[in-house]
Amino acid sequence: MAGQDKFVHVKRARAYNPAAFGRSFSEDQRNGNFNFDTIHGLKLKKVVYAVPSSEEHKARRKAFDGERDETGKLIKQGIRSDFLKMLANDHEKELVEKLGLLPNDIELMKKGYTPNGYNVHHKLPLHGGGKNEFKNFILTPKCPHDQWHWDVLDPQIAGIERGQKREVLLPWTDDMIYDPKKYGFTKEKQPVKPNFKSNVNPALYDDNYTPEGATVENRRKSLEKYIAAQKAQNQQNGTPVRAALLAKRQRD
Repeated sequence: MAGQDKFVHVKRARAYNPAAFGRSFSEDQRNGNFNFDTIHGLKLKKVVYAVPSSEEHKARRKAFDGERDETGKLIKQGIRSDFLKMLANDHEKELVEKLGLLPNDIELMKKGYTPNGYNVHHKLPLHGGGKNEFKNFILTPKCPHDQWHWDVLDPQIAGIERGQKREVLLPWTDDMIYDPKKYGFTKEKQPVKPNFKSNVNPALYDDNYTPEGATVENRRKSLEKYIAAQKAQNQQNGTPVRAALLAKRQRD
């Protein structure tokens, strides 16, 4: 991205234009006026969002991602892989109890891969000055991850430029693993309905973000659907996208 580009936290976005992504923000969202103090287990915390230079941002992103070949296989591991390995080695019981992850999910994490349907989220994004530190990461299903960004953070940072700073309310927790039992919006620990129309449609995601959906049985069904879809896409495109990993998942 160019040094003076304006953008929200969406990869490859060139300028702030929520309509381009099918999204819209209310005045309350843009001003950080939320009627809840906790979203999906993360407490709203006031922080200074400071956009780094393009060079610094790219360097931190590369350090986090590592490098992959054309099939998606990691050829040089990044800090995300280190975090996933740590979780798999030190917190396997919690991963199974909270998220319903399967043995092959854990095995893939030990090799540095993110389980399908999940995301390693920077609590303070790299785009806002966040660092690649384990305490700044949480493994989360994609649905709450997208809502933390699209409904809470992105509206507040709309139009911010590199080198600028802005005080925002940021969803934050010290946890490193998302807890489906905490899904929802609360104010002083009481459930509330958010004061905006969400840009996230939960029906488009696996229900692994809910207490009922985060089970081993549902996880197995979800992976079966994913493998079938990937096989169909590979046959259509004639390219073995992550073929070895998919074959292993099918065997397990």
